[in-house]
This record gives sequence, C-alpha cells and structure tokens, in this order.
Amino acid sequence: MITGLMFLAVSCGKDNEGNDNDKSGVLRFKTYNPLAGNLKMHPLKTVATTNPPLTGPTTVTETTSFMLCVGDVWVSQGEVKAGQPDNLVWERLTTVTNKEHMLFEDYAFSDIELPAGSYKSIKLTFRNVFYRYARLVADPAVAYELLETMGSWTSPCDENDTTWAMTNYFGPDGNHILGNGGTFELVSEGEKLGGFTIEEGRVANVTWRLGAGVTEPCTTYLIDENNNLQWDCGVDRMEFECPPDAEYMWDFVIEYQ
Repeated sequence: MITGLMFLAVSCGKDNEGNDNDKSGVLRFKTYNPLAGNLKMHPLKTVATTNPPLTGPTTVTETTSFMLCVGDVWVSQGEVKAGQPDNLVWERLTTVTNKEHMLFEDYAFSDIELPAGSYKSIKLTFRNVFYRYARLVADPAVAYELLETMGSWTSPCDENDTTWAMTNYFGPDGNHILGNGGTFELVSEGEKLGGFTIEEGRVANVTWRLGAGVTEPCTTYLIDENNNLQWDCGVDRMEFECPPDAEYMWDFVIEYQ
C-alpha cells in the first residue's frame, strides 16, 4: 500500500526557473489525516505497548493512521520528469533531519520564506520501518499498532531498523523514485502535485493529505500466517478492501491567503 509509502543532502544543478528577482513569499506546509477525528474516540497506544491478540486466522480491522518517520521535505521550481536525472535545485523546508516516528497528522513544519516563483516538485524521505494504526471492526476500542516496512510483506523486519526507504519525488505527473540508472521512474501516476506559486505578501498553504482526503477507512484483514495470534512483521500479511474513491496514498491541496 505504501508506495511510496516510499534526504540527507541537497541536490545541485541548474538554477531554479522563474525566480522573481529578490522577491519572496511564505510557504506553509502541513499534514492532514481525514480520519484523525475518529482516532480521538479511541486513543491509540504507544510503540512500547503490547498489541492485543489477533482474533483468529483472519482479523478484520480498519486502518486509521500511520506512525512514520518523515526525515526531510524539499520543494523545487524544477519539474520531476520520468527518464530525467535529479539535477533540480531543492529548497529544504526542514532545518534538521527528523529521525523519530510520529503519527502522520502530528507532524508540524515551520513557515518558511522562499524565493518567489512557481514550484512544481516536492521531495520527501521516510525511514524504512513504520507502524500502521488499525482498530478492530467488531470492537473499535481494541487498537493495534502493526510494524511494517516499505518493502514487500516478506521483507526482513526489525523495529530497530534505522535505514531510509527510497526517496519520493512528487511532480505534475505523479510520484517518482530514482531508479538504478539515476533517473526518475514514475511509480504512482495518481499522486500528483499540481504546483504552487510563491508570491510576495501571500502565504501558500500546501496540505499533504493521507489517503488523498478519503474519509472512509480501508478494511484491513490481518492474515495470521503462523497461527500464533500475534502480528509478526515479515511473516504475517494483510489484505485490503477500500472504498471506491480510495485509490492513492497521498495527495496535495493548494490554498492561498
């Protein structure tokens, strides 16, 4: 499910296009989980808390959020294009690389002043391991915190893993990664960034939305492959049944004030 779900250095190359001399404006970047209001009814656990047992060979839950480690965020006036190298100039929004996991909706980024111009791309980094938050459909007060990796469900899984997943690059054509050849590869056409404009005296609000704003959760079936009634990352697997409009992991909404 995660594509990406899926930055340790600033890329260099040609100058940003469209700079308006020395003018600047403010970017306000924030996260939004449309299901977060429901989470308040049944507070979820911390990572240290032991999960309740699974209910049988298949446990029926619904996904409500993710605890992720988002390392850094960059934006660029250049455009991410499949088949092209990353020679874009990136403006870093984060001052320090984050190395802690937090609920997606709890991330907060400081407003940042950027050169005026049209911005077409966003770059994001994630730790390889993350936690899915889910609650039991039969009893929503029963909550699970399920360790996963950005790889396949059979990938080695260690909660102490500090490696980084492949960087995600969002642009007008969708979400990309850098392939083995050093050029962008499109991995999710629907996860587009429509672009935003930085202007003097105006704030550009860019909201990064979980589930592309869908307000109904996906039903998440936890398949207990080893029949021990515990969730074992790298052994057990998941199957999903999502609302028809739940097609993509992320999207971005642009507003101005």
